[in-house]
Amino acid sequence: MSEPGTHGPADEPVDATPPPADEPVDATPPPADEPVDATPPPAADADGAFTAAPEAEIGGADGADAAGETAQLVDTGAADGADGEASPEAAAAATVSVAASEAAGGETEDQPRKSWRGRVLSFRFRLPRTRRGIFALLLVVGAFAFAGIWTSVTLVHWTETADFCGRCHQMGPELTAYETGPHRDVTCGECHVEPGVAGWVKAKLNGTRQLIQVLTGLYPQPIPPPDHDALPSTADTCQKCHSLDRLASSSLVTRTSFGEDETNTRAFVGLMIRPGSGDTFDESRGVHWHVLRNVEFRTPDENAEKIDYVAETMPDGTVEEYIAQDKVKIAEDVKPEIDAIKAAEKPRTMDCIQCHNRVGHPIPNPRHGLDNDLMNERIDQQLPYIKREGMRILWNGYPDQETAFAEADKLDDFYALEYPTVAEASAREIDQAITQIKILYKLTATPEMKATYSSYPDFMGHMDFPGCFRCHDGGHFRVEDGKVTTKVIPYTCDTCHTWPQIGGAVASLPLGQPPVTHDDSLYVFNHKDVATSVDPGGQSCGECHARDYCTNCHKTGAVNVEHDAMSTNHAAVIREFGNQSCAYCHQPVYCARCHTEPVLPVTTITQAGVPGSAPQGIRWPLIASGPAATGRGAP
Repeated sequence: MSEPGTHGPADEPVDATPPPADEPVDATPPPADEPVDATPPPAADADGAFTAAPEAEIGGADGADAAGETAQLVDTGAADGADGEASPEAAAAATVSVAASEAAGGETEDQPRKSWRGRVLSFRFRLPRTRRGIFALLLVVGAFAFAGIWTSVTLVHWTETADFCGRCHQMGPELTAYETGPHRDVTCGECHVEPGVAGWVKAKLNGTRQLIQVLTGLYPQPIPPPDHDALPSTADTCQKCHSLDRLASSSLVTRTSFGEDETNTRAFVGLMIRPGSGDTFDESRGVHWHVLRNVEFRTPDENAEKIDYVAETMPDGTVEEYIAQDKVKIAEDVKPEIDAIKAAEKPRTMDCIQCHNRVGHPIPNPRHGLDNDLMNERIDQQLPYIKREGMRILWNGYPDQETAFAEADKLDDFYALEYPTVAEASAREIDQAITQIKILYKLTATPEMKATYSSYPDFMGHMDFPGCFRCHDGGHFRVEDGKVTTKVIPYTCDTCHTWPQIGGAVASLPLGQPPVTHDDSLYVFNHKDVATSVDPGGQSCGECHARDYCTNCHKTGAVNVEHDAMSTNHAAVIREFGNQSCAYCHQPVYCARCHTEPVLPVTTITQAGVPGSAPQGIRWPLIASGPAATGRGAP
């Protein structure tokens, strides 16, 4: 070692390098396009280590990664600065930690924590960047979309079912009839809603109108049946299951009927319906002839209870017109009347629902219900006048069900007063009959809605409502060249079915083409020249007719009427034999050709509890003795 101020030996090089610093200092200035971080460095703790900012509570994945890396740098800085001095790396890492926390949405110690509302408002959805995230997002969105569509379709379908429609008590009669009818497996919408979006919107608007009526209590009582024009075409409803190409040539109809006399006389009723044609060999007639041809009609009623005009378009394009008798003013020129009918009444096509108008909601017929209970011995046939008394109870109108049941309970008093021996010996049978009548009443009437069987005319047949006789009444005349002729729409009993057979048993129902002798328009009078006895046996009539066939008419009073005197003094003849004899063959319109007042007796009840309000003569009295036949008026 040399003295101060002197040089050392030449072989000892002098080290002029400045002493190294603890860490190299980077004096490179920041780029001009990068902002200078002026955030003050974090303070050191007692051990000389710097404390990093808390990790962000709300932030993305990038912010979390930055915070993790910062923590590692902080730990390193703390180790290096154990001597009490903060390392530049720790300071820079702390700065980066704060910046990452802020970028991730975090909060520093100097910033207040956001409320839950603020966090919700500041939330921003970011689409996933990975394939797995995109797949998960699509899966969630698809699940929600499927659930929404499935719920909507299910809800719409449910609104077209009886379960939905029947939840209003106003639809009680319709729901009861639907559940006991032949179409209980068919939803309401299949018959009441037209196909397509327009039909669906129309149905829902109509349902909204009905809902408002229910909420305001302004619904009608009883609920009227829908206008036939408002229903979908039968091509979209009925004919989806019932093809017109598969109509049977004939159909046997049988029924057991009980009279309203003291012994409840049992009778077997049978006839052959010709659904596809008039006979097996005749396709020009039959109950389905109407829908197999192009037939148009005009009616003033929504439900077509009265028909004023009928027009049939023939295959060659010509049109045959018929006009109702009561619309004719001058028979020689009815063109003004026809023009007035066409101007006032909308045209309708004869389709399925013009006759099968209650097929979806067929309220049970009380008459048939009693007959069925008597036949199946749910009601004792030996109880005197039980059919008559049951009809009296079921046909009357009552303000409520309790009143109707109280009237049924009076059967005990009836038998105790009129038949005390029967009341004592058959008390159990009487109680059972009362129970069954109450059940029938619940099925056929809803007093809170003022609805009974007679509230909804059923046009299938002509026993209790006009039905077929709206046209086939002998009072719709053919129009030719603007003039009324004597030709009418066919109206005899064998137009759509065979002559009904009534008795203890039905031995035969004649089918096929009748002999030429039957073509005589007056054969009903002249057949006595062919048949010499009421017993067809031993005669040519016996080839088709059973031995009790003739008694169907000959046991009535109709054959006793002296028709030869009818044209000159029919008033005296009717007084002698009674107008009931005329009602066996004639409809009210026949007498209305001359008479303005009612002539024929009321033979059926189609208005609940309103005496004398039923259409006259529309029920064939041979089927069962009605109120008129037993000397009683309509209840």
